Amino acid sequence: MLCRVIISPQNIQKVRLDPIPDSVDGLKLELKSRLQLKDPFDLQYEDEDFHDFCNLTCIADLPKDKVTLKVLFTPFPDTLSESSIDNAVVRESSSPSTSSPSIRSEPSSAHSETSAARSQPWPTTFPIPVFTYDVELRLRHGNEAFRKDGTLLSIPRDMKIEILEKLAETIYSYKAYPGNEEIESVAAALIQKHPCLKEPSSTSGWYGWKISLKFKMGNYRQKLRDAGCQELKVNTEKRGLGETRGKRNKVKKPRRCETNFLPDIPQGKDRESLEKDREQIAVEVRKSTPDITFVDSAMSSTYSLRRQEIIEEEPPVSQMR
Repeated sequence: MLCRVIISPQNIQKVRLDPIPDSVDGLKLELKSRLQLKDPFDLQYEDEDFHDFCNLTCIADLPKDKVTLKVLFTPFPDTLSESSIDNAVVRESSSPSTSSPSIRSEPSSAHSETSAARSQPWPTTFPIPVFTYDVELRLRHGNEAFRKDGTLLSIPRDMKIEILEKLAETIYSYKAYPGNEEIESVAAALIQKHPCLKEPSSTSGWYGWKISLKFKMGNYRQKLRDAGCQELKVNTEKRGLGETRGKRNKVKKPRRCETNFLPDIPQGKDRESLEKDREQIAVEVRKSTPDITFVDSAMSSTYSLRRQEIIEEEPPVSQMR
C-alpha cells in the first residue's frame, strides 16, 4: 500500500507499506520507525466517502492501494477530568523529594533536555498543555458556565501568569523564535480548548492573548538567557550589550532549517567526555561492520559540541571535511 503521510504542511512524506500492518498500533509503530517520529501521535485517514479526514480506529477502514494519512501529535492530553487532576496532585504530593535526581539519572540521552532536543516541526494544531491543579479547576468550571449561558471567566492576575508561563514553555519546545502566525495559532488553540477565556472586546476573541504571548516569549527567552542557555546567549550580540558590545556583525540566529541551532552540552557531560565520544565514533566508522546504534547515539550526544565549535571557533571549511 502506498501512503502519503502529512506530518505538517511543510513536511509530507511518501511511504510504501508491504506488508500492511494488521492493526492501527502496528501501523503507528511502522510509521514511527520509518519517519523517525518521537512524540506520541494519532492518525487520521482521508475517507473516500466524505473526502475528508477521519480518525483511524480500524485498519480495515483503509483502502487497499493508496491512502493519505495525517499525523496528529499529542504530547499533552486534550482533556482532564476532575478525578485525573486529583490523582495527579496525589502522586505529586506523595512522591519523595529525593526522586528528582532519579529523573535525571540518564544525562547522556540525546533527549534528556526538552530545550536541547527540539526536533519536531510546528504542529498543525497546537497542543494546549495541562496547567496546575487550581488553574485547571477554574477552567473546567469556567467552561461549564460558558457552555451553559455564555458567561466569560474573570481571570485573576496569578492565573494569567501561570497560563502564559506554561504556554511559553510549550512553545519553546518547538521554536525559540515563533513567528506572528504561530503565536496566533497558539492563542486560537487556547480559546478553542477553553472558550471561557475569550475576550469580549476582541473580534477574534484571542487578540489580547496573542500580544501577551509575544511579550511572555521575550521574557521567557531572557530568563533562559540569564540561566546560561547558549542558543539564546549568542543572540544578545544583536544589541551589543555588555561584553558583546562591538560584535554586532557576528550575530548568529537560527535559520529556517535549523531546529536546534546551539544546544547546551548535555547534563552530566563536559567537553572532554564529548571529545572522547567523538574519537570513539571515528574509530567505529572505520570498521567493516560498525555499530550503527552506538554511532547514532554518540552522534546525538556530541551534537552540541560540534555546533559550539562551528559557531564559536568558526573553523575554515577545509577543516570540516
